[in-house]
Amino acid sequence: MPAPASDQPKRRILFVDDEPMVLEGLQRMLRPSRKDWDMTFVDCGKEALAALEANPFDVIVTDMRMPGMDGAQLLEHVKKRFPSVIRIVLSGYFEKDAALRAVPVAHQFVAKPCDPVKLREAIERCCNLSLYVKDDATRRVLGAIGELPSLSSNCASLMRALENPDVPVNDVSRIVEQDVGITAKVLQLVNSAFFGPSQEITNVRMAVSYLGLDVLKTLVLSAEVFRTFRPDHHSHGFSFEGFQEHSQLAARIASRLPLPKSLVSTAVVAALLHDTGILVLSARLPQEFDQALAISLKEDRPLYRVEAELTGTTHAEVGAYLLGVWGLPSPIVDAVGRHHRPSADPSAKPGLDVLAAVHIADILSQDHRTPWASQYPLAHDPLDPVYLAQLGVADEIPAWQAMAAEISGVPTAT
Repeated sequence: MPAPASDQPKRRILFVDDEPMVLEGLQRMLRPSRKDWDMTFVDCGKEALAALEANPFDVIVTDMRMPGMDGAQLLEHVKKRFPSVIRIVLSGYFEKDAALRAVPVAHQFVAKPCDPVKLREAIERCCNLSLYVKDDATRRVLGAIGELPSLSSNCASLMRALENPDVPVNDVSRIVEQDVGITAKVLQLVNSAFFGPSQEITNVRMAVSYLGLDVLKTLVLSAEVFRTFRPDHHSHGFSFEGFQEHSQLAARIASRLPLPKSLVSTAVVAALLHDTGILVLSARLPQEFDQALAISLKEDRPLYRVEAELTGTTHAEVGAYLLGVWGLPSPIVDAVGRHHRPSADPSAKPGLDVLAAVHIADILSQDHRTPWASQYPLAHDPLDPVYLAQLGVADEIPAWQAMAAEISGVPTAT
C-alpha cells in the first residue's frame, strides 16, 4: 500500500452503540487516537444518520443489535445515501439471520470485546485505502458495491453443487476458484469474521471449509451475494469470458513459480484477483472504461497507462481499494494495487514475493493466451529485466516462459 502522507487531515470516525457503557468504553479505549482521528459517538441509528448529514465521515463503526433501527438497517441507509463511508459492524451478538442481512451492506465485521490495537488497525487500514483512490466520486461508486460480476455458468454450478448434501469441499472449492467475483466475496466473508473469529485466510479451500457448506448454501440462496451480475451494456473489445480465462491462467502460472511454500496460496489468489478493478470499472463506470479501452486498443498501449492519463487512477488501484475495503489480507491488496508498477525492496532477500509473482504471472498469461483469453486483447508491458534482476531472478525468465507455454498450450513466440 502507498505510504500515508504526513500532512493528511484527521480521519472522521463515527461510532454507534445503544449501550452507554459500551460507548464510554470505546471513548476510553480510543483516547490515544484523538491526535489522528476526529471521533463522534452516538447511541442510535437516527442520530448516526443526522451526524452523517451534518458532516463527512470516513468510517462508521456500528453495533448490530440496537432497538428501532438495528445495525444492518442503519448500514443499508448509509450504503445508499453515503456510499463512500466505509461500513464496519462491531458486535458480540451475531446470529445467522442478522449476519445474512449484514453481509450485503457491511464491508467488515469486528467482534467485541475487541482488542483496541486490532480495532485501530482495522480502521486505520480502511482509511489509508484512500491513497489508492483519491477521487471521492469514484469512492462512492466503489463503496456501493456488494458483489462483483460472475459467470452465470459458475453461479449455476455452485448452486447445483451445494444442493447435494454430500458434495465434497474440494468440489465446491474448485468451482469457487474458477470465478474472480465469487472468490473475492468468499474471501471477504471469511476474512471479515462475519461468521466466526477473525483470522487471515488466503486459501480458497480453507475459506470454504471455514465458512462451512451450510453457511455458504444459505448465503447463495438467501443473501444473493453470489447472484450473477452483468453490466448493462457490452464494452466493445472486452470479453468477460476472456477476462476470467486470463485470470485463471495467471493463477495457474503463479502456482508454479518458485515461491516460498508459505506464500504460494496467497500468490495464487492474488493472481486470480489481480484485475478485479477491470470488473468494477466495466460494470460500474462503463463510460470511463469504454473510453480508456478504446484508446488502449486503438493505440496498442497498456490499459492502465491510458487510465492513469485520463483519470489519474488505474484499474489496479480500483481493485486494491475494493478488496482492501472488503478486508482481504494486505499482501493480496498490495499485489493487486502494484502489479503493473512493482518495485523491489532493497532490504529484502533475493527471490520472489507475492507482488513479484503476480506481476510475472499477469504478463506471462498475456504472452500465452488460451483461445478464450485471446478475446481479451489488451496490450501489456513486457517483463521488466531490471526489476527481476533486482530480485535476483532475471536468469529464470526463459524457464518461466516455457512453463507458461506448457500450461496454456500456446507456444512461446520466436
